[in-house]
Amino acid sequence: MTLAEAGIVPAWLDRRADPCADFHAFACGGFLRTAQIPPDRASWGAIELVAKENEELLRRVLEESAARAGDRLGAFYAACMDEDAIERAGSAPIRPQLDLIAGVRDKKTAAAAVIALHAAGVFPFFVIGPQQDYADATRVIASLDQSGLGLPERKYYLESQGSLEKTRRIYVTHIERMFALAGRAPRDAKAAAANAMAVETALARVQQSDVDRRDPRKVYHRVDRAGLEQRLAPSFPWGEYLARLGVPGVTAITVNDPAYYTAVARMIQTSPVASLRDYLAWTVLRSRADELGRAWVTEAHTMARELDGVKELPPRWRRCVDRTDGDLGELLGQAYVAAKFSGDAKARAVELTDAVADAMGAELDALPWMDAPTRTAARQKLERMAHLVGFPDRWRAYDFPIKRGDFAGNVRAAAAWEQARQLAKIGQPVDRFDWQMSPPTVNAYYDATLNEIALPAGQLQPPFFGARFHPAVNFGATGGGTIGHEITHGFDDEGSQFDGDGNLRDWWTQATKDRFGAATKCIVEQYGRYEAVPGVRLDGQLTAGENIADNGGVKLGLAAYRRWRAKQRVAPPREVEGFTDEQMYFLAYGQSWCEQLTPELLETMAHSNPHSPARWRVNGVVVNQPDFAEAFACKPAAAMNPAEKCGVW
Repeated sequence: MTLAEAGIVPAWLDRRADPCADFHAFACGGFLRTAQIPPDRASWGAIELVAKENEELLRRVLEESAARAGDRLGAFYAACMDEDAIERAGSAPIRPQLDLIAGVRDKKTAAAAVIALHAAGVFPFFVIGPQQDYADATRVIASLDQSGLGLPERKYYLESQGSLEKTRRIYVTHIERMFALAGRAPRDAKAAAANAMAVETALARVQQSDVDRRDPRKVYHRVDRAGLEQRLAPSFPWGEYLARLGVPGVTAITVNDPAYYTAVARMIQTSPVASLRDYLAWTVLRSRADELGRAWVTEAHTMARELDGVKELPPRWRRCVDRTDGDLGELLGQAYVAAKFSGDAKARAVELTDAVADAMGAELDALPWMDAPTRTAARQKLERMAHLVGFPDRWRAYDFPIKRGDFAGNVRAAAAWEQARQLAKIGQPVDRFDWQMSPPTVNAYYDATLNEIALPAGQLQPPFFGARFHPAVNFGATGGGTIGHEITHGFDDEGSQFDGDGNLRDWWTQATKDRFGAATKCIVEQYGRYEAVPGVRLDGQLTAGENIADNGGVKLGLAAYRRWRAKQRVAPPREVEGFTDEQMYFLAYGQSWCEQLTPELLETMAHSNPHSPARWRVNGVVVNQPDFAEAFACKPAAAMNPAEKCGVW
């Protein structure tokens, strides 16, 4: 077996680098020297290579579908690709909403406009959806959450660290140009942009930060309908609102922050009418620009260029593939699964998942900082954790009309159908098998209220997972990097607050909670020292959950591999081209994060993303792994083998 056959990409290595000084450079230095970020992307690496292959496969599927009469997938894709028809439609698809907003004259008509926009899937001020009741995870209740900002996080409106102030200026100019496209005269467009920005800034002041929102107790407040109507926001017509959205009988409601809805109701009541009109109109423009012609789409790309560093608009076909996957994902996903995840792929992935879960069970038994009562509850949670692997057992049916030549109409129909599907969950039994990602997605997730992990087929592809890869590579890139990561989310700073049934409950003893808090504080401080770009450090608290999951996942994956290897009658090779199997384990994990990112994206991540950039997802993890230092014979006090290590799981 060669290194390439084992699943390691030799060309991505930099053998001149010292793995004990900078492991990311060793695992990925060859890739980083040669990789060029395409002008229509913000990053380029292992994830993007898989995504690109998936997009090209789905493009072929959709082009074949588009050639067949009566094919719903093909009709949706063809309408998206019909740029001539989209140009002819001009701004007609959004004109009814803009005309409605133009008729706002007072607080009553302003509230009516908000209701109409929510019914159409555009969400100024706040958003509604279903949510498992944190206090009783068997129930689905209504949830209201903050919404209405066009920039990634409230700090973009209120702080000046790094390039935040520059981004604000570009954003206001962008709003002005969008209003001009909608037909506003230059002076009017400038005033409208200032009004819209003023309302968004006022909203930012009363919204919760992303760090606060990591605490589930800060975003769960059962107020119910009577509390909304009589105490929090009595001036807003909630009865009319719920009836218009098709859920008139809803009484069980939670809000992210009670004070926010009092503030929003006051804003609707007291803000200048012109400011409300301009804010609502801007929300429509930014929410629906991608459904319109090239001038709109090109202008909307302004903020992707500023925030992510995407220099060019992605080609139309790729945008249409992404849109079809977003709106008809499980219909499109059936063709993907047949092509990329057939045979015994699911069985092998399930076997790997079970092996990592078993390793977590053994870790719980040996964890020194967890006392017996907490350990028992933790094991119960792990045993109840569901594993969704590859694709759904039951495919979703998309029963809404699709017309060739009416892209915007198809998008509206898809959004209305999905919104109705989601709101219909309120008051119904919980469906633990309703996937939140489509099968081609190169990603995975853990849901704390469902206590389940989901691993789409798109993530279970080379270079992350291969049928003929050395098992150490599959355990490193997928077992630790994905499966172990998601399982650990059930026990990170946020997931650990939910019990095995998905209820928000204090199930830790105080002594164990104190030790867990100290371990988490170590991770927070460690990552808070890393710079994303010069002068802008990572937010250790915002990224704590993902960093805990990265560290715990890699530890679990190696333990799982060792346990699996010990059970084999015919053991896999212990060495390939001079690398031991445990070195290949860490190399596989490191190469899963070979990635170039634009400076703009790196800074945006530091301000608003709970994930650390690729370099720190590698080096920030291995410095805490004694097994890494042993595998690569790192001397004490080497950069990747510090004396003080952080460990949670």
